[in-house]
Amino acid sequence: MISVIVSTKKNKNELLPFEENIHETIGLPHELIFIENPGKYSLAEAYNFGIKKSKFEYVVFLHDDILFGCENWGKRIVNYLENDSSIGLVGVAGTKFKGTYPAGWGQSSHFKKFQRGHIYAKVGNNSQEYFNFDLSEHPKEIEEVICVDGVFLFTRKVVLEQCHFDEKNFTDFHGYDIDFSLQVHMNGYKVVVDRYILLAHYSRGSYNSQFHKANKMIVKKWRSNLPLASDDLKLSPFKRHYLNYLNSISLLKNAILRTMKSILH
Repeated sequence: MISVIVSTKKNKNELLPFEENIHETIGLPHELIFIENPGKYSLAEAYNFGIKKSKFEYVVFLHDDILFGCENWGKRIVNYLENDSSIGLVGVAGTKFKGTYPAGWGQSSHFKKFQRGHIYAKVGNNSQEYFNFDLSEHPKEIEEVICVDGVFLFTRKVVLEQCHFDEKNFTDFHGYDIDFSLQVHMNGYKVVVDRYILLAHYSRGSYNSQFHKANKMIVKKWRSNLPLASDDLKLSPFKRHYLNYLNSISLLKNAILRTMKSILH
């Protein structure tokens, strides 16, 4: 029932712990589709190849350096997607507000109140850090957002018929997730974060020049629609643009301070 699509440069032995973890935790019949990718394709290209190979109605795109810490996550998601056709994309971490400043979904500290979800990041000698993005004391288990992180993207074929991974504009390993999330939202589906899903990501991510380039491309592509907020926030256009202005000033100020600091040192 679920097609699991993974872009990877790892060999079969290196992928064994990942495969075993999927088999043990997904909770439903599934197929694993590995796209061998030693840097030849962007993630958007690799995922589009995987979609063509996939057989099932439900599709999840995963990074190859994760392990799940919860059981029956696939069965759980399929159950509520079958009962709610309005949900088009499920993630583990994301934000309810996307502004016009070229930044990742985390945005600035000014927008932390809009972040949702949680994740473990494991680096170094099996050390780990827990990131809880919800500031509320009793966060909702499933909550609507505007975009999600690409470490986990669960959707359905009917959505993929309308939304695609943009190979033309996102030619590396960044930006594809926010762009895909915004496509899903603009096509009338809900994008949600599910806090039941707990995973460990053996990476902190790469915030290099390609990351910044992709964020600029997102703003360029979606400029006429941004800023965007999840529908449940019920923000007026004025409120959205006011919050966007505050966020842009905050991020610009931080960028100037970092530049001055690097010059002085």
